[in-house]
Parts: sequence; C-alpha cells; structure tokens
Amino acid sequence: MQKIIKVCTGKRCSEKFSWYIIKRLEADKKFYHYDENIKIEPSACMGRCENWPNVNFGDEVIGQQNPIKSSEILRKKIEEWKKSN
Repeated sequence: MQKIIKVCTGKRCSEKFSWYIIKRLEADKKFYHYDENIKIEPSACMGRCENWPNVNFGDEVIGQQNPIKSSEILRKKIEEWKKSN
C-alpha cells in the first residue's frame, strides 16, 4: 500500500520554507532506504494557514513543521505503518 506524504506549498507555507521540508524528506527517504511505497509530493494549499507550514502524513495533517520536525515525524510514522501491516 502506497503512503503519500504531502507538503503544502501554498503561498504562506512556501514563505516558511516548505520546499526545504520536501528536500529533507526526499533525502531521508534515500539515506534510510525507506520503502519505495512512500511518495513525497508538494500539495496545493491545505486551508490550514494558521498552522503553517503543514504536512499531511497520509492519515494526519500536522502544522508548524520544519525540515527536522518533519523528518522525525516521518521516521515515527514509518515505524507505525510497519507495525500495522
């Protein structure tokens, strides 16, 4: 089952470096050899601008992200997904 991680790249989120979050998550995916079923992609505005930047981790949208926070959450989510399979 493919998991899609969406990073908001709307105007406000882009101002808070959401593109760097995408780069960090892609780098982590390669470095840690994450499953090929994990896809990281930009997203249009998620409508949660008060908590920008936002990242949708497949089943949960989490705001106030930065590259390090998103990286840590992705590692935790991958462990959760592995346990649930």
